[in-house]
Amino acid sequence: MAFVLLREKARALRQNGESIAKIGVILHASKSTVSYWCRDIALSAKQVRRLAFRQQEAGALGRLRAAEKKRAIRMEAVRVESNRGSRDAGILSQRDLFILGVGLYWGEGYKSGNEECGLTNSNPDIIRAFMIWLKRAYNIPSSDLILRVSINRTHRDRVAIVEQYWSKVTAIPRSQFTKTSLIKARSRKIYSNPEQHYGTLRIKVRRGTALRRRILGSIKAVSKQIY
Repeated sequence: MAFVLLREKARALRQNGESIAKIGVILHASKSTVSYWCRDIALSAKQVRRLAFRQQEAGALGRLRAAEKKRAIRMEAVRVESNRGSRDAGILSQRDLFILGVGLYWGEGYKSGNEECGLTNSNPDIIRAFMIWLKRAYNIPSSDLILRVSINRTHRDRVAIVEQYWSKVTAIPRSQFTKTSLIKARSRKIYSNPEQHYGTLRIKVRRGTALRRRILGSIKAVSKQIY
């Protein structure tokens, strides 16, 4: 979407030391929206002084310092809670990993259709987690996986690069990939850096019907215990 490009422009201007108000004027966006987009960008002391000088307002420096102090407090709060969440997770046991995988398949895996066992996602961490789960929980080797990239046809000249990206993510050779699927529908999303777009990857288990039924049985058992 266009707002994704606007957000990236706003962040670039803020990182260069521009004021929230000025960015709003340049991009025709509200101050509250620009402030939200740039909420995690802290200005340097030099940038704060330069803004205060340019604005030439009495007390501008104090207000800017107060705003940056508030931002610093918020960023510290984020850091503290992030560390707290890390401690909450602790060290995963084999059982933890199994349930994590069941939840992942429950949300993202193939549960209807022609009984294929697999999932499609654009997040490399989710892809790797799924592969690790298959190997550790069900002893599925990477050689039993079939991979396919899907990407909009506007990226057809980048197919080899995109396939190599996913090959590196999965540590699976491109020879194990089926032909890339080029999506014909017009893409509505505007990427600030289209060279960093790699589409989605489908991972399917060879002869995976029985495994799929087994996984769905685990999902059903977990569901009953939750509800």
